[in-house]
Amino acid sequence: MKIFSEFKPVSAKEWEEKILKDLKIESISELLWKTDEQLTIKPFYTIEDLNENPLPTLFNHTNWEIVQFLPTSHHSDEELNEHLLKSLNGGSSGINMTFFKNHNFTEIFNNISLPHIYSNLNISFDALDLLEKYKEVYFSINPTTQQKLCFINLDPIYLFEYFGEWHYSSHQDDFKILNQFNHIPVNATLYKESGANITQELAYTLSHLNEYLFYLEQNNSLKQYKHIHIQVSIGHSFFSEISKLRSLGILVQHLLKEYNHSASIHIHAQTTLINKSYLDIYNNLIRTTTEAISAIFGGANSISILPYDYPFQKISDFSLRMARNQLLIMKEESFLNKVADVSVGNYFTENYTKELTNAAYQKFLQIEKSNGLVSCLENASIQNEIALEFEKQLQNYINNQSILIGVNKYPNPKQEKLSKTFYKHSINNSVSLKPRRFAEYFEEKFEKEHLQHTLN
Repeated sequence: MKIFSEFKPVSAKEWEEKILKDLKIESISELLWKTDEQLTIKPFYTIEDLNENPLPTLFNHTNWEIVQFLPTSHHSDEELNEHLLKSLNGGSSGINMTFFKNHNFTEIFNNISLPHIYSNLNISFDALDLLEKYKEVYFSINPTTQQKLCFINLDPIYLFEYFGEWHYSSHQDDFKILNQFNHIPVNATLYKESGANITQELAYTLSHLNEYLFYLEQNNSLKQYKHIHIQVSIGHSFFSEISKLRSLGILVQHLLKEYNHSASIHIHAQTTLINKSYLDIYNNLIRTTTEAISAIFGGANSISILPYDYPFQKISDFSLRMARNQLLIMKEESFLNKVADVSVGNYFTENYTKELTNAAYQKFLQIEKSNGLVSCLENASIQNEIALEFEKQLQNYINNQSILIGVNKYPNPKQEKLSKTFYKHSINNSVSLKPRRFAEYFEEKFEKEHLQHTLN
């Protein structure tokens, strides 16, 4: 029996007439609103919004790696190894670490079988010893899954964004390091962390990748690179972040077609710091939960949840366990790994994915007309653009148009303990992209009030 055949279809026009009547308004335009990306959102969507051209299923994988993020600064090599073993024995299937200097890598990865786990290891030029020691593992394919799981990433553009300078004299010299890899590394996390909106983030990421594709093609070596590893941060806007990841897949595939190149694409998503605070700190658990679900529904291949107390205090076994358990619950108890591309057919998400893709691609073309991402970074136009966007979004929080529970809305009256940033981005360079947090404004205000109260 076809249940839905008993219900009469309702057109978009009929929905609109009903809304106008019930809300006693004259035009549906009164209910339109714009996102931070200046995309117009309607109050309702129907199949008519797909223009009889719905998107296909954009990804088919259902499983995703539970990846433990582990900061390396302020930890001994022995401590790092201990944390890694606890994480992997506690349910993680991968690790996410960044090294800006050489360590005793043999001790850090002691008793850990890197060929059998997903490893996202970000390094700088000063930590190249990691690649040398584990080159055989890096070039290998996982014997069980027949997939590449070990990604040792050295991304020259990301390092320029982070440090504000090239390691050698120019980007052409820094790009030569790519010849030692068999995948293309794109670390796009700094765009979100420093304040970019989603359209900007997608456009910068696509242009970031394009710089490498162009370089490798010019050197007649692109065909050797069959893997692309992209890292992104996931923010609080649930449906927007789902659409962002879906759009990213579309844009990357389109760009690869332009180069007549095919490659497997691995997207690693991690929860953002930009909306986190030490004020009422356990709210960070709720924020990272919805962000991780967005990453799952958007099609991330691997996901890291940052510990709720990072970067405010030295991470503990408890905060690391909570971070991986959030993902374990999503996979083992909520079964969010059973359906691929769950938002297919959702009228709003499908429509928003298309609009976001078009807007980001137009932004990408603008960057390319300005000689590409590297040129825009070197003249600081990207940094200035992101800084303006951050200030605009911050004003929304200051004016209570955007909400951070426990920070600018419903602050905890029993908040006493003051916390300082334990893991710091200490690069002081006018060209670097600096990770920022909206809550810093309110934390400084809280500290001043607390100090005044203490003095009185």
